[in-house]
Amino acid sequence: MIYAGARRGRWSLLLPTDFQEPARRALLHGIKLATALETSLTILHVVKTPMDLSRKAPDSRALRSLRTSALLVLGRLTRLAKERGVSAQPLLLYGDPIGCIVETARQVHAKMVVVGTEGRTGWDRLRIGSTAEGVVRELSCPVLTVHGGLAGDEFRHPAKIRLKHILIATDFSRDANSALQVVRGLAPKLHAMVRVIHASHSSPSSRHAERMIARHVRVLRDDGIEAEGACVPGEPVETILAQAAAYQADLLVVGTSGRRGFSRIVIGSVAETLLRRAGCPVLTVKHKPQQR
Repeated sequence: MIYAGARRGRWSLLLPTDFQEPARRALLHGIKLATALETSLTILHVVKTPMDLSRKAPDSRALRSLRTSALLVLGRLTRLAKERGVSAQPLLLYGDPIGCIVETARQVHAKMVVVGTEGRTGWDRLRIGSTAEGVVRELSCPVLTVHGGLAGDEFRHPAKIRLKHILIATDFSRDANSALQVVRGLAPKLHAMVRVIHASHSSPSSRHAERMIARHVRVLRDDGIEAEGACVPGEPVETILAQAAAYQADLLVVGTSGRRGFSRIVIGSVAETLLRRAGCPVLTVKHKPQQR
């Protein structure tokens, strides 16, 4: 492998990339977040090879050609990040994408993985391959998915990336509470406003849900974050999407259990659809037990 390496004990954002348009947009979001969080960015490209060649330098002519091309593009992306004031390291690995991404995230102590997706067509069409569901299932850190956008809707500069309005959908589970904690750390760095919603078929919403939303809003405001909240009756998917559109959300945050796949995301089976249909990046967060 070829690795510029993050220093042991330092945190980093990890960006797996296949050099396609969604991954390029993900890179711009990664640069924006790395700047706000004052952390480094590891840009990873995995050349898929047979298991017996995993992580070893290629020795065939075809793989040597892929290696050369990948290094050139990685170098260009790394320079782009550095020109924006971000400490960035390129990383080229060979083997199974899931294993490489998961292992690298752990090695660099990734605070977040930022990945491009075609969105709108589902997780099976993730540009980095069909490995993304396994990556989210295996990783304990948050994963930000950024879709490729629409024709003519292209960002050319990280400064054009807006992350000023964060919408967090909660069911008050421990995973959703972990998502709230991530938002508490992220929103001040981004100078973002936050709206917390609980979408439910119940109408009117329960007093318990209203109290919980009020408590979440109070916690955010105590941190100096401009926040508001609401319990919104209705079918969860359509309600959350409508709220995201009305709020002009730049980021949608949800909690996920992860271990049993996206059909078991704890805010309901609606989350898989949100990832596919949301018109903004989606940050999935899972509960991470406290180490004793």
